[in-house]
Amino acid sequence: MAATIPTSRPPPHHHQQPYPSYRTMRRHLKGIIICTTLFCIFVNLIIYLSADTPEPPVLQPAEPVQRRPVVIPELLRGGRRNPLHAPLAADNWKNDWFRSQELNPETLGDLKKEAAMDLVYTWVNGTEPALQDMKEYYKDLSPLFQALKALPEGSLRQNNAGRGRNGATVDKNADQTVNRFRDMNELKYSLRSVIKYGASNMFRKIHILTTEVVVDQRTGEKRGQVPQWLDLDRARDKVDLITHSEIYDDKEHLPSFNSLSIESQMHHVRGLTDIFVYLNDDMFFGMPVDIADFWTPLYGFVFRMDPLTKIPPHPPKPLENTAVVGEWQSLQYTNSILAKQFGARHRVYIAHIPHVLSVPLMEEIQATWPEEFNKTSSHRFRGEGFAHEIQVSYLLSHYTMERLRETQLTSWWRYRLDKNQDGLLDWEEREELIRMVRHYDNLQAENQKVMPDLVKRTFVSGLKDHDRRLENVGISWTNRTTYFLTGMDEYPFMLAYGDLTKSSRHQFTKPYLIQQYQRKCKFEIDFCLGPEFRNSSIPFVDAMTGKGSVFERLAFTEFHCGDCLLHIVRQSSPNPGMSALMPLDQNSKAYGEVLRDLAKYNYVVGHSAFSFLQLKSGMQAESALNTLMRQWEKQAFFCINDDVQDNPLIIERVKKFFSNFLNLRFPEPSPYEKE
Repeated sequence: MAATIPTSRPPPHHHQQPYPSYRTMRRHLKGIIICTTLFCIFVNLIIYLSADTPEPPVLQPAEPVQRRPVVIPELLRGGRRNPLHAPLAADNWKNDWFRSQELNPETLGDLKKEAAMDLVYTWVNGTEPALQDMKEYYKDLSPLFQALKALPEGSLRQNNAGRGRNGATVDKNADQTVNRFRDMNELKYSLRSVIKYGASNMFRKIHILTTEVVVDQRTGEKRGQVPQWLDLDRARDKVDLITHSEIYDDKEHLPSFNSLSIESQMHHVRGLTDIFVYLNDDMFFGMPVDIADFWTPLYGFVFRMDPLTKIPPHPPKPLENTAVVGEWQSLQYTNSILAKQFGARHRVYIAHIPHVLSVPLMEEIQATWPEEFNKTSSHRFRGEGFAHEIQVSYLLSHYTMERLRETQLTSWWRYRLDKNQDGLLDWEEREELIRMVRHYDNLQAENQKVMPDLVKRTFVSGLKDHDRRLENVGISWTNRTTYFLTGMDEYPFMLAYGDLTKSSRHQFTKPYLIQQYQRKCKFEIDFCLGPEFRNSSIPFVDAMTGKGSVFERLAFTEFHCGDCLLHIVRQSSPNPGMSALMPLDQNSKAYGEVLRDLAKYNYVVGHSAFSFLQLKSGMQAESALNTLMRQWEKQAFFCINDDVQDNPLIIERVKKFFSNFLNLRFPEPSPYEKE
């Protein structure tokens, strides 16, 4: 009998589910999330690529360095002898310290007196009508603002964070720089923070740099601005008000509304201590600090760096259609100057907190680059002259680090490798370098197999027991700053895993982070020194250090070679101190000059907890200041930047929150305020 064929389908629930399973729904949802994420990434990428952004930070084709002779003035401004000019005698305490990390009590003296320092503020009251009138007058004369006025309406744009990116369109008749001059009593509370948290007698004097304004249009009489809250009688012995006309080399550059211009001249303050700390008026101390947080005779300058932010070594491209030029352009121009002298490397950013500077070193740098200082000084407004302006703190920090590196490499090359100092490296001398490199390579190979810390145990860092050593010479250690690296050990920002078989200009490799103690490199003799260096049949190789020499290529043009060689030389020395790279004859002039420069350019790279805030709107300001208040005495320093545009309602709201914060954070008046 034939099978019966059903004439209708069975109910659906007999063979299939009417709704998708949980597993199916989860799989579909996951796919939707992935697709949405990829779509968002794609849209953001299109927006970013279409924005007006600078070229990626890659090295331009390397040019030969154009080194200038370093000028060390014998006399400083005002006729005072430069304490960093003459070679140091071998009986100086610094000889024991830098040679072998020892301190002889008989030659030591009072090191705390050597650490005397002043404090310098830059300040302006931009709300004073006389200054506003003067500023508007000179804006009309400025080529920067003249060019902007000639632009079509709607073409003027904001400059985002100064990083070279142009932002939203703004009214070309509005003052886009007004926030740089607005006074919210920051200086009053910054000074309170210094009095509260700075160690007793930490600063010998406090200098406030102010502009002069015309008080009588008929006679042209001028006076320096004075903070309304400052009691000049109470402050007479401790606080100096210094007008810009007292420090500028060229008075025709005044008045100046450019902080970079003012900073380029501030080391001319008469009577300023050799070492001084520089603060903007919006910077504050947030925890107890002392001189060891800035500079000490044993360890030198304390530089706080950000190795994740790297400044390109070529001049900035002109920013078009904007009057708001941030710090990025000046940093990039400054690094282009350093690149010509020391090699075209990306150099890391200096943290935006109080900076330590040196009068003799600033005089030395200005004498070496006089045109660049004069050009910066002449720019009444930031951004004039294509923003080719020096950033002083960045320049001094990296100049110091590069000069110490140069001193170490040059001393070892000229006085230790070239044993007879005849300007030629014979085979025996070259073979010593080759053996040292091979020995280091062998140790690195053994480390990979057996003991990763072997090399470090044969090397004694200059930072060993640094807190105890400072306490022993009467310098307090606050524990607010961590000393990570000392320039006595090596250059801190050697390329991480740099390839020494090819030119530095063909690679952009990040430097080692400050916290990375385990560093290594592989020195390639043929690339760094040339194949003739290890050819024993060639009797001599040039050992000179001047233009076009093997050393210039090693140390500056292909800077990663010099970094690696210095690392190997230092790691190969089992003894404390830098005796392995100093001249053997301690009575020679060369020894005294090397000792002087090791002491002059001495530094550590450190870190202190700090915050940087930008106040932009009422709600944002309230939230940011509340967060900072909850971090009470957890930040050694903080900076609160007024970034509010010229909107009266927003300004008043931000002022209210900011004033409440400052009064709560620093309620105790300083001794220099009016009652």
